[in-house]
Amino acid sequence: MKIVIILFLTFRLMQVSAQSDYFEYQNIFNRVDQDILKNDLVQANIRLDSIYNFYSFIYAKHCIKALQVCCSAKDNDRANKWLKKCFIQGVPLWLIRNNEITKSLLSNELAKSTINSYQSLRDVYNKSINLELAKIIDSLYYQCDQPHTRKLNDGFILFRPYYGIKWLSNNKRQFKIIKDITQKYGFPGERLIGLPSYFQDSVLAFKNIQFYGPEIFDLRAYIMLIHYYSNPHKDINELLLENVKNGFLPAYQYAAINDFLARWGKNKYAQYVYYNVWHIDEDSSHISKINERRLGIGLNTYQEQEQVKSIKMECRKNRLMNSSILLE
Repeated sequence: MKIVIILFLTFRLMQVSAQSDYFEYQNIFNRVDQDILKNDLVQANIRLDSIYNFYSFIYAKHCIKALQVCCSAKDNDRANKWLKKCFIQGVPLWLIRNNEITKSLLSNELAKSTINSYQSLRDVYNKSINLELAKIIDSLYYQCDQPHTRKLNDGFILFRPYYGIKWLSNNKRQFKIIKDITQKYGFPGERLIGLPSYFQDSVLAFKNIQFYGPEIFDLRAYIMLIHYYSNPHKDINELLLENVKNGFLPAYQYAAINDFLARWGKNKYAQYVYYNVWHIDEDSSHISKINERRLGIGLNTYQEQEQVKSIKMECRKNRLMNSSILLE
């Protein structure tokens, strides 16, 4: 009996070790997608159990996705567990009430108790993020990056060379601050600073959520890095890749940044390669290598990415995103 117990514990420890990084985390969600497309919600729930059990931080959009799977499978116990997790990870109650799949929970007795605890669970979320750093990133993004970008894109045409110089200068300043924060605390994305306040305002966000589905995320620091790497600059890939591994930076954001390095790096930066997330390598003979890179950081294959894009476009065309389970 002791030998059996030891073997069982060893197996469990191996499982935890195998699933402790966010490359495997994203791989699991790719497999969940395949389960959803095959309508195998039982298997999807088993995979989602492993996410719930082995990862303390779960991205908000994935909490919503797991909740949708449970609701679609009419698994009330699991649904209530994921509903709590949604609130702990910052998902607003209004979104749950307005999604065509998750609103079924409103009449469920287990869920009613969790909904009544919404504010206390919301407090757990607020305590889990760095609100001071969130203010810094908000200031950089909303007061500096976005105004400079709008002037560059839409300002009076004769002034655009001047706006361009100011934009480039601001990008360098923002990059230094983001790099410093990343080195000290981790990448300032959803795990560190939470979700943008935009998603808390149902009046602002409702139409977008209806059209694009309840996929909420943080893009603030990521977009600022995209702007920085729209021109040749030295990469910080080693630092960023470590943050993908520990769940501070989503794999697709790391891949998109590298697409910018590959597209705009030029000459001495020509060693950078595509992941085909934002910019696409025009040489189709590179696709197998691209898929190796994608799989190496947890992304699905390029073909699977395009399949999901096609499904989403069809759902948007038919106004079905808010009644469909989220896909990667």
